[in-house]
Amino acid sequence: MKKFSLKTKVTALSAVIAISATTAAFAHGGAMGVVKERMDLMSAIGKNMKSVASIVKGDAKFDPTAIEASAKSMAEHSTKINDLFPKGSLEKPTEALPSIWEDWGRFAQLSKDLETEANKLAEVAISGDKRAIMMQFAQTGKVCSTCHTNFRIKKD
Repeated sequence: MKKFSLKTKVTALSAVIAISATTAAFAHGGAMGVVKERMDLMSAIGKNMKSVASIVKGDAKFDPTAIEASAKSMAEHSTKINDLFPKGSLEKPTEALPSIWEDWGRFAQLSKDLETEANKLAEVAISGDKRAIMMQFAQTGKVCSTCHTNFRIKKD
């Protein structure tokens, strides 16, 4: 199995985040109620991930305080995810798949994992250790990616 460098992983993750954040604005058109609330919440998490990605990639000034703030925001938002997915809330233009409710335990665990990993990112940010931040950012992004792969409609 081919090993990818941390920089390659972060770059790939950053590309996924940028695409997700860019398409989110278009996907929300016409969303109402709980579907809109969760789309807005997920967009906020995506914006925080994008902000950290730009710092980690070196496109923005290295600012551990900004990374910590974004990570704390992601952790806080993650605590609200499960409440925004009441059973059967599949009204268009949702990107949620029915598999969320078919495997609720896994979905709920990923929400908790996001909170845990984002909190770890906030803690690591305080250290100012760029490599440790990059590694924890990759771990945080892995949770997002796993959830999107299993529980979100695939983007073209």
